Amino acid sequence: MSDEQKPTNNAQAEQDVKDVLSELKGEDAVPAEASKEDAEEARIVAEAAKLGEKSETQEKSEQRDSRGYRPRATGSKFDPSQQKETDDPVQIRKQVEFYFSDSNLPMDKFLFTKVGGSENHPVPLELLHSFKRMRRFQPFSAIVEALKTSETLELTDDNTAVKRKVPLSQDVKVHSQDLQKVYEDKAMARSIYAKGFCGFGEEEATTQLDIEAFFEPYGPVKSVRLRRSVPDKIFKGSVFVEFESEEKQKAFLALDPKPKFHDRELLIKSKKEYCDEKVADINSGKVQANGERFRGGNRGGRGGRGGRGRGRGGAPRNDRDWRERRDEDKKNGFKANKDSRGVPVVKSTADDSESAGQKRARDEEASNDHPAKKVDSKE
Repeated sequence: MSDEQKPTNNAQAEQDVKDVLSELKGEDAVPAEASKEDAEEARIVAEAAKLGEKSETQEKSEQRDSRGYRPRATGSKFDPSQQKETDDPVQIRKQVEFYFSDSNLPMDKFLFTKVGGSENHPVPLELLHSFKRMRRFQPFSAIVEALKTSETLELTDDNTAVKRKVPLSQDVKVHSQDLQKVYEDKAMARSIYAKGFCGFGEEEATTQLDIEAFFEPYGPVKSVRLRRSVPDKIFKGSVFVEFESEEKQKAFLALDPKPKFHDRELLIKSKKEYCDEKVADINSGKVQANGERFRGGNRGGRGGRGGRGRGRGGAPRNDRDWRERRDEDKKNGFKANKDSRGVPVVKSTADDSESAGQKRARDEEASNDHPAKKVDSKE
């Protein structure tokens, strides 16, 4: 090869390399239109993912439990799944007999409705087995076998349902706070109040079970009810415990030294003493009545059991047009005034003749009934 040809060949080779590199870059390059399409597709996928998450959240919020109820937001941390699976007939009978007992049935609106109160309807075993406390009892046939020897319950409908052998003594078919109070008062003499199991809201998944185990040596115990705040159901650190008899209750109160829970000192007194002290504090103005009294469906408070949609004295809601009600109010002597911010304030001319002291005395008289005692719902 001559010296004159070398520069030409080198230049050609260099150009060939550039051409190859350019082709390679061209294969990897994405047209502008294709890039926009990919971005749009990615956006659609992201939006679909968001809609999917929203749909899943909504579906969960609309889910109902086996009894047809939507799950409620609750501060309760009790988790019965911590218990081991078992087919122990003694534990099965104890749990089911508790559900139908005088200590629980009048307090349990759902189960009371299923039973029909004194009508004593049988309840399907499959329904009972869906309760959180019952799920650990396996297999299902173990529940049937255990209840065959129950002293207070009997199987019906080819061993698929269960009912009390003796119906509730009160001839009542509809659940009410008055009925609940009747049975609470009956149990008062054999019940105690205890406080100090933990700080407010410091409940753990097994706290209920741990407290039940704590009282078991001093029993027999009919029920252990953790006292919770309303409406968020946060454990207050105190309980009401119903013993089988007044003698057992007195024996527990007489213990010296008092038993400790996980090395914690407990404040222990009879339930009656606690309730009497609380009523006295409310009447003297030291504490305010629990908000539970004013919830729809609970005893006491102005408006009675009217709940939402009721006004003072339980008057039904007036659904007439607001303009019609306004005009009628004006005719009856009501004047529309405005406060310092210019917000309309409705004032009755009849109220001018009534002193603030008279109105306060009337309101206090209307709300001077005893507060409803709280009981935990069955898990």
